[in-house]
Amino acid sequence: MELVRSYCSTNFGLPTKPGRVGSCISLFEACSAFTHVTACTLARSPSDPLHQRLQQSRCLHCCSDCYLVERTSSRAGLTPAVDHHLSRRTRRILPNQSPPGLYQIEIEKPGFKKLIKPDVILHVQDALAIDFEMTVGSASETITVESGAPLVDIESATVSTVIDRTFVESLPLNGRSFQTLIMLTPGVVVTATAFDDQGQFSVNGQRADANYFTVDGVSANFGVTGYPPLVQAAGGALPAFSAAGGTNSLVSVDAMQEFRIQTSSFAPEFGRAPGGQISILTRSGTNSFHGTLFEYFRNSVLDARDWFVNFNHLAKPAERQNDFGGVVGGPILKDKTFFFFSYEGLRLRQPSTQETVVPCNSTCQILGNARAMAMPALQPYLNAYPIPNGPEVFKSCTPNVNGCPASGQQPTGSAQFNSGYSNPATLDAYSIRVDQVINAKLSLFGRYNYSPSYTDQRDPFGALSSTQSASFSVQTFTVGLSETISPGISNEVRANYSNDRVGSKYTLDSFGGAVPLPDSLLFPAGNSSANSLFQLLIVGTGEFAKGKYGTDEQRQVNLVDNLSVTAGGHQLKFGVDYRWLSPFSNPFTYAQFAEFSGIAGPGGVLSGTSPFAQVGSHQGDALLSGNISFYGQDTWKMAHRLTVTCGLRWDINPPLKGKNLANDPFSVVGLDNPTTMTLAPRGTPLYQTTYGNVAARVGLAYQLAGIRNWGAVLRAGFGIFYDLGQGSLGACSRLGPRRR
Repeated sequence: MELVRSYCSTNFGLPTKPGRVGSCISLFEACSAFTHVTACTLARSPSDPLHQRLQQSRCLHCCSDCYLVERTSSRAGLTPAVDHHLSRRTRRILPNQSPPGLYQIEIEKPGFKKLIKPDVILHVQDALAIDFEMTVGSASETITVESGAPLVDIESATVSTVIDRTFVESLPLNGRSFQTLIMLTPGVVVTATAFDDQGQFSVNGQRADANYFTVDGVSANFGVTGYPPLVQAAGGALPAFSAAGGTNSLVSVDAMQEFRIQTSSFAPEFGRAPGGQISILTRSGTNSFHGTLFEYFRNSVLDARDWFVNFNHLAKPAERQNDFGGVVGGPILKDKTFFFFSYEGLRLRQPSTQETVVPCNSTCQILGNARAMAMPALQPYLNAYPIPNGPEVFKSCTPNVNGCPASGQQPTGSAQFNSGYSNPATLDAYSIRVDQVINAKLSLFGRYNYSPSYTDQRDPFGALSSTQSASFSVQTFTVGLSETISPGISNEVRANYSNDRVGSKYTLDSFGGAVPLPDSLLFPAGNSSANSLFQLLIVGTGEFAKGKYGTDEQRQVNLVDNLSVTAGGHQLKFGVDYRWLSPFSNPFTYAQFAEFSGIAGPGGVLSGTSPFAQVGSHQGDALLSGNISFYGQDTWKMAHRLTVTCGLRWDINPPLKGKNLANDPFSVVGLDNPTTMTLAPRGTPLYQTTYGNVAARVGLAYQLAGIRNWGAVLRAGFGIFYDLGQGSLGACSRLGPRRR
């Protein structure tokens, strides 16, 4: 852990009066952020023994002589501070360059006792204020404030929740992903997911694809799902999760400093989606070498048998979960260059028990062996299902009516197959971050993340002999440059390239005695399971599939610039955020689908006639998308207890388009009258770009008074929030004329 101290001396030239301090030494005189991801504000308001506030105690224009001095800490306590005047470890740096972390405040003035406030924690986007009372006495005497009311963000109107690394380390997170921590936030509810809806959670009733993730200030919404119609993924509405649906692919929990989820009334610098704004900050190296190793495991030896396993007298399926890895960080060049490396590996076998129905074999006493009774050409397809190990299945009917037996139980030609199994999943997440202090006013960092993952799911459609495999590969590279132009002006730039690639396929195996079908029986000459898909559905029995489903990929370039200006009681911020997306999808080129209404009866397999069959082919997509946003805002300290944030945000979101004319999505004209609706000429945009999406926002935070150390804050806000506007338009190029 790193502990730093900032030493800021300011002389206002105030006349010295009894009970009033003419100058002060303070840690933070407006710790204004270097980005909206790491923004923090910590102001002090010292007072004299008569509780009179010092004039100009909140000075936002000073700190021309501020220093950060590295300190180290351990669980046993803090080491003595390094002398800030003599140590070579000291570098001159302004407080508005300080990232979230652990700090110590020191205030001293001749004629007053020195005051120390240790263990002050700044979180992502915090805006804190602390009141101090200085006591007359010798400067050699020291007062250490060991406790007090918890620090409360009293200057931000945003409703938000912060989860830091200390909190995470104290909890046994299932899967080592912090989605479960997001659910602790008021207003967040879990939503059901599907191939075309992968958002996972909703914030204050917004759609699940209306949440915006950022990591170190750049977009993490570049996820794809492996579903050939790109749907929500085309416009960059989904985060790049792992194959198991976790955030480990973006940031390992042990590499995360903290994250904040904002749910309402957020400032103009946040947008592009009206739902939750999830800002993740990664860890950096320090002047000391630190490292950890971890292993979290679960094993079937430690778990009870599943109820269905006992009921069906099945073998207990194996459970194995090994989540292991470590982090290491330290200096490359003392006080100049630092590194932080993390690795997380996951090896999972997730147990499951399933009761299914399969075609009858010789164990069925009423109907008989349906597999042998079928036409010879169809027998291999029935043998691709597992062999029954349970009783024959009947359906209720009216006795002696339409061939129904007197028992009222008609055989279906199927029987139960019950089994336990384990679905495997793997993850390897690597990340390396390097921070470089160029000089006292300029710092640079770069972070690379690579996280391949894989999952294999048995029984995606009801047949336990069929599995769906999905491989994910997430890569991100981010560079950030922070500069302090003057004591009241700072600027930061972020540049990012990200890539998410997902491939999905179906296979058949010999699970439960099934006989897999060869490609030669399923696909015509020139096609195979490598580029084609076969699906067979028997209603009431289940579906199996074999072949390629699709490969999706999303590429993102994100450029962000934020300028912060502090002037008196105003903290101004201006910024621009440009994002370029290039998604493409490569689905199966040939597909066959056949459906039977059951085993026996009209339209059943034994009839030899399928009531529905389909042959088709799909064409790949290569699309382009872009967004650009501008914002300006002012956080104004109107009074000691009242802070108002107001500003404007301008979002421009053009429609999806093809990489070239052959890939342009199809659109229509005359949509308001279906009788005259026709296809528009190729290249016609899906909608006309709106250039008037200017969103005004205002919020206030008022600290309630009346009791000393009273930390209650009243927050209120109003704003206009625009979405990307593209929603599920990624399906327009797949579910239209491209499907033949």
